[in-house]
Amino acid sequence: HEALAGVVVPAATNQRHGDPRRARGRRQPLRPRHRRPAPAMVLDRPVGRPAFRKPERRTLAPPRGTGPPPPPPIPPTPGLYLRGPPPLPPPGAILPRPIVVCLDLARMKQMDSSRSSSLMKFLEDTGVSPSEEETRRRERIILELHKIVMDWAKMVAFNQGGKPWITSGTVLTFGSYDLGAYGPESDIDAVCVGPCIASLQHHFFVVLRQMLEARPEVSDLHSIESARVPLMRFKFNGVSVDFPYAQLPVINAAEAIHANDPRLLEKVDEASWRCLSGVRVNRQIMQLVPNMKKFQLLLRCLKLWARKRGIHCHLVGFFAGIHLAVLGAYVCRRHPNATANTLLCRFFEIFSHWPWPLPVSLHEQTPLWSPDGCSLMPIVMPCYPPEFCASNVTKSTFNKIKEELWRGLSLTKDTSSVDIDWSWIFAPFPYGAKYKHFLRIVLSAPTTEELRDWVGWVKSRFRSLILKLESLNIGCDPNPSEQVDHTIGEPNAVFLWGLIMYSNTQICTTSLKEDFMRSVTNNIYGKEKCAHSDIELSVVGMPQVPKSMSDHPAYLQKLPNLPPRMLGYPPMRQGCNAVG
Repeated sequence: HEALAGVVVPAATNQRHGDPRRARGRRQPLRPRHRRPAPAMVLDRPVGRPAFRKPERRTLAPPRGTGPPPPPPIPPTPGLYLRGPPPLPPPGAILPRPIVVCLDLARMKQMDSSRSSSLMKFLEDTGVSPSEEETRRRERIILELHKIVMDWAKMVAFNQGGKPWITSGTVLTFGSYDLGAYGPESDIDAVCVGPCIASLQHHFFVVLRQMLEARPEVSDLHSIESARVPLMRFKFNGVSVDFPYAQLPVINAAEAIHANDPRLLEKVDEASWRCLSGVRVNRQIMQLVPNMKKFQLLLRCLKLWARKRGIHCHLVGFFAGIHLAVLGAYVCRRHPNATANTLLCRFFEIFSHWPWPLPVSLHEQTPLWSPDGCSLMPIVMPCYPPEFCASNVTKSTFNKIKEELWRGLSLTKDTSSVDIDWSWIFAPFPYGAKYKHFLRIVLSAPTTEELRDWVGWVKSRFRSLILKLESLNIGCDPNPSEQVDHTIGEPNAVFLWGLIMYSNTQICTTSLKEDFMRSVTNNIYGKEKCAHSDIELSVVGMPQVPKSMSDHPAYLQKLPNLPPRMLGYPPMRQGCNAVG
């Protein structure tokens, strides 16, 4: 057989045990099957013992026991920066050992229950929830405003020779009042919805204003006509009311708006669309949130935290009420059965690790977004079509918001004690302990009424001043609270912004004021107001700061073991100065 075959193959190996000694001495000829090609010869073997190499099997399936192949890498989103892996430690470096903490489930439940109870008690003692009398007073205000708007719409129709019996208007509420998360000092956000025959400039800002001024319950009324959302702001029985106007393309506006016809909203102008967006957002949030009471509790906590930490003012680049409402709804949807303590902890945990500028949305559908044309913290309003919330966030305010989120996370993640002293988390921000230099902005006007209009107009232009400081390599923490300088004879409002000098920079307040005034007087309204009012800019130190901003000794003593950046007052760099 060996002569016929012409090829001598090696001894067969045991396929099961891999031991060639068991089959030693057995030889068999190579029998070709289906014209199979001859096996490859191994030349480094002895002449009498040739061998062949089994051809490799080509298949798309992975080898047995190795699992599926790894997925292909995901291409990065255009404009979105994704962090890579951390750098490798140097050779010989001593790596810290991970700390493994074993927590008892029963103790964690007891801790969660105890902290939730203490949080409810803290909110009750703080007075963030309104009393029953406050709730009834706001309900009466909305009812009176509805009557005034209805009479106004019929009077406009009568003066124009229309049909007053079918002409109507109404009032819709939105914001924290409509969501049930308002406090005793919160204002009322209400939209005046009028018919197509009632114009914004004349019938709303002239006729309706005269009707409101004639009411004894109305005080401190002033108009903001050149804002992105034109509105009137006044006090009704001591409660502040923001009152924008939405004009519908129908005569019977009250019946049309309550019908909630989406085709009607497609025909309104841009200003009316923006006014009604708050109403549409509130309706969507109330439908999406699984537990409304827990959402209201969380939103009250977030608003109190943001006000105390100085990050609740949309005009200077921080959170607005709509931003906190969407973020709170996002947490409640992800944890529908969580307690009050868990919801607040999850808020800090989720958004301190959020990969900004990835948008936050309550729906899967998000609008077209590009990092260059949107905010550093984009938040999507839950309405159709989806839109981004208006935002004035800059690099400086973005950094402070992130610091406060990390600070809240570090305080709520502490498991050393069963309960938490919630006054630590909701403590006032220590401006005097963090900053050595402040930008002092003094706004003055001849009368108190003119000062209100002047302050509202200048605050709407504050973002340009913050961006100008950032262009000079100066960080800015715009404190939203207002002070009063009693040494000045005219009515005034004083703002003190903390300054962070990243380099040895000198501030020329004269050129800074000139650049800012270009933004303030960029239209006729600003030029008219500037003719009677004034702005003063100066850089001051700690002696010129009010005592209320510099004294927080109890707060500083309560947090000795946290890193400085978690406390909110990182040490200033040496060698920095500011010259006014």
